[in-house]
Amino acid sequence: MAYFGGIGGIGGIGGIGGIGGIGGIGGIGNLNATGLGSFLGGSGALDPLTIQGLQTSAQAISHAAGDGTTHPSREMNFSSSENLDKWADWVRASLYLSDFMSELSWEAKQGPTDEVTLSYRSHGGGALQPFFSVVRPDGELFDKQLDLVRSYMDQRPERTAEITSQLGFPTPYFAMIIGLIPGRNNKTLELITLTQVLAAHVAMIVKHHLAIRRPDRIGVSILPMIPTPGHGSFPSAHATEAFAVVRMLEGLIDASGSHYPDGDKRKNLLRKQAERIAVSRTVAGVHYPVDSWAGALLGKMVGEMVLNKCGVQTEMRGLKYEARAESDFMISQYQPTKWGAHGVSELELCTVDKSDQFEWLWKSAVDEFDL
Repeated sequence: MAYFGGIGGIGGIGGIGGIGGIGGIGGIGNLNATGLGSFLGGSGALDPLTIQGLQTSAQAISHAAGDGTTHPSREMNFSSSENLDKWADWVRASLYLSDFMSELSWEAKQGPTDEVTLSYRSHGGGALQPFFSVVRPDGELFDKQLDLVRSYMDQRPERTAEITSQLGFPTPYFAMIIGLIPGRNNKTLELITLTQVLAAHVAMIVKHHLAIRRPDRIGVSILPMIPTPGHGSFPSAHATEAFAVVRMLEGLIDASGSHYPDGDKRKNLLRKQAERIAVSRTVAGVHYPVDSWAGALLGKMVGEMVLNKCGVQTEMRGLKYEARAESDFMISQYQPTKWGAHGVSELELCTVDKSDQFEWLWKSAVDEFDL
């Protein structure tokens, strides 16, 4: 049997929050100046005394406006990305997410092997294009992966600060590498957060259908150092988010021209940082190494989809993942020439149409590097 899903337009975002917290999706929170404001405009509420003062002040001065006649209003352009900068940041977040998710579809197919396939449709209503497929590993594979999880436990004291500060989006860890500063790089930070939110949503779809229990549920000696998240283990959303951001930032570094004369070195640092973020979740005891493999591959695809929607033409070849019990996750193996040994194969090429909203944000971010 097969289960098909799709979103034809999100009625509620359910998890895009503001600076200091995005609720609802595991691993999202503590954004700290990412550029996205409070969902539904919850921030900026005035205290009761000020509200009362505004009322009495309005009553006292309103006569100075005369009869109150106004000039005909000048409307903004219809359905135009030029209006985006006039909206609150949480409104833009809602629009980005609805745009992206409206073309996403998935199939959860049960058979000799259980498999989830994600597909994307162009705005023109073309055929669904599979861009990521993952086979559900059996329980014996995770029993063997437990030995790898245990082998990482002695790194917990060294990584405690990283693990606990990365319970939410680890944006500062990427900002450090490319020198992002709140105030100067607000649109770039908004683009990073958008990519993370999209990656998280997509990962949750796959997690739900595969329904893999966390390491501490089958290994009594794992004893995670942080609370076990309330959703499935495979794929890792942290890995999905991190590698989606890295793929997007690689394109941003290329687009920034001479701003980074050492762009290739910074790309290497970004990839290494993403690996460390993913592996730290195994160190913490909440993920298997194959979770990071599945997440990193899915993140690569999400990052390339974001680039294409931003108008950056990037070849996007779909990927399929069939986990291997002996696979540890290392960035040295995460490359097309080597990842076949870890159960990665290629699907067909996919195309993703650009979006006016994404393109507006991309250009706004690139302009921040014109110093």
